[in-house]
Amino acid sequence: MSTSAQFALSAQPDWFALRVKPHAERSLFAALRSNGVDAMLPLYPDRRQWSDRLKTLDRPLFPGYLFCRLLPSTPLKLVTLPGAIGFVHFGAGPAPIPDPEIQALLQILDSGRRLRPLALIREGQLVRVVSGPLAGLTGPVLRIKDGHCLVVSVEILQRSVAVTLDGDSVMPCA
Repeated sequence: MSTSAQFALSAQPDWFALRVKPHAERSLFAALRSNGVDAMLPLYPDRRQWSDRLKTLDRPLFPGYLFCRLLPSTPLKLVTLPGAIGFVHFGAGPAPIPDPEIQALLQILDSGRRLRPLALIREGQLVRVVSGPLAGLTGPVLRIKDGHCLVVSVEILQRSVAVTLDGDSVMPCA
C-alpha cells in the first residue's frame, strides 16, 4: 500500500465513545449535532409506572455515553463542551470503536426488537440476584444460555443447586 493510500485511510472519520455527566446525554447530543458533529445517542423505550398512569420514556441505552464520528485529530476539542467528561481511551489517546461494532449496534436499533441495557456478565463471575423471589442470593455464573438466561450455582449444605434466571434479574458482585 502506498503512503498516500495509508494517509487516506487514516483520515477517515472513526466512531468514538464520549463519556458525559449524568443525565446530560440529550443536551450534549443536541450541542454536538448543532455543531455539525455526527453523533449517535441510542435510546430504548422504558415503561414506568407512575402513581396515576403508565408512561413510556426513551432512555439512553448506554447511560453516560454518546457516540461521535470524528477525524482522529478532532476528539479532544469536544471535551470542552458542557456536560462532556472525556473520551474512552486506551493508552495515549481516544480509542476508536471498530466499525463492525457500530454497524451491529445500528442494525439492532433498526430491528424494532425490544432492547434493554444489561450489565456485562461472564461465565465464572460472581453475581447477586437483585429481583424476584431469589433476590439477595449470590453465586457464580455456570453458563449463559440463549444469550439472556443465566444458570447460577447456589451452594446449600455443600451441594449446588442450578437455577435459570433472566439476565436482568442479576448484577455482578463488586
